[in-house]
Amino acid sequence: MVAELCRSLNQCESSLPIDAHSLLYGASQSHLLMVADGMGGHQAGNRASELAIQYFVGCILSSQQWMTVPDQANEGRFLETLRSFLAAAHQAILMESSSKESYRGMGTTLTVAYLAWPKMWIVHAGDTRCYLLRDAVLQQLTRDHTLANQMASQGLLVPDPSERSPWSNVLWNALGASEPQIVAEIYTVDLQIGDRILLCSDGLNKHLEDHQIQAILNNREAPDTTCEILIQRSNELGGSDNVTTIVADILPPNPQELVTYRAQRLSADSEILQEFIDYVVIPDRTTVDHLNQPELHSTAEF
Repeated sequence: MVAELCRSLNQCESSLPIDAHSLLYGASQSHLLMVADGMGGHQAGNRASELAIQYFVGCILSSQQWMTVPDQANEGRFLETLRSFLAAAHQAILMESSSKESYRGMGTTLTVAYLAWPKMWIVHAGDTRCYLLRDAVLQQLTRDHTLANQMASQGLLVPDPSERSPWSNVLWNALGASEPQIVAEIYTVDLQIGDRILLCSDGLNKHLEDHQIQAILNNREAPDTTCEILIQRSNELGGSDNVTTIVADILPPNPQELVTYRAQRLSADSEILQEFIDYVVIPDRTTVDHLNQPELHSTAEF
């Protein structure tokens, strides 16, 4: 999932030429990137990953903290909130897995990147990954929660670049999966203009080494094209697993950017009509902080 977070209101009555019960949206405040890779069979894995993202998004939309960028004074509380969201999603999956036999033992990884310039916060469990490309150098920000990685860190396994360990497919930390507790790892990154961010499922790095991923990202194709190239190359080299990729570029701010309020009118049958009414105001740029933020150009491919 790739999403923008912005303030909104549900207009009930107004003298403005907008239908009653229209939803008004302000400019983007921050961005959310999420990848979940389910396990436990096709149906159960799909349900687990779907539930993880839906529950996490529900927590975000119900939390006032996500309407403002956390400052240094309240960042600690913000990080604890991230952990609580992941723990809540974990419990939701456990509860549903116990309600249906075909869902028994279902689980999912989850890697969430929340971007609010100039910072990015990552909450992570499993072996989906978040990478940062900066100055042409690729860095893996997250840690794989696999038994192979855990054994290697304890000196019990010597990694062989030419051979993938069978323990690489065994997770010790994931949402659901009949485990009573979840470990939510948190990472904080100071962003720079020109950074390129990649989130991906392990279907990508099963077949592409980091240096190959780095070379593709350094071609600086558009994010959607880059996602397609990564997936195509992974499939050419084996394609033994589903691949999800998200690529996001941190671009310089657009000096022509204006504050835009968009209205979405709900039809009688509750379907959202794709008819937008824009109200554009040229603001005092010294008082509109989010206009000084860089743009995020991103896309997701599955």
